Amino acid sequence: MKVVRVAVFDQPVVHEDDDRRAASLRDLLRGIPGFVAGYHLREEGTGRLMSFTVWDSDEALELGEQAVRARPASDQRGVRPSRVEKWMVDGVF
Repeated sequence: MKVVRVAVFDQPVVHEDDDRRAASLRDLLRGIPGFVAGYHLREEGTGRLMSFTVWDSDEALELGEQAVRARPASDQRGVRPSRVEKWMVDGVF
């Protein structure tokens, strides 16, 4: 069963080179076995951010989280989520 990780960033502070850092993160995640899809979302009025990633399994999600934590500081976006939730895919439409 697919697993979704949702991370909400209520007060993001981004670096000048955030586009490069975000692209590096997306490249990393796409290379991890079990990664299905991902989205970075921005609430237009407030600038709040959300990360939404889909994984084949809990194990794949854990590999992804480990890989993100192991990135060099120069590639990290440097924003910490206000909250992280894990959801199981209940249906596809």
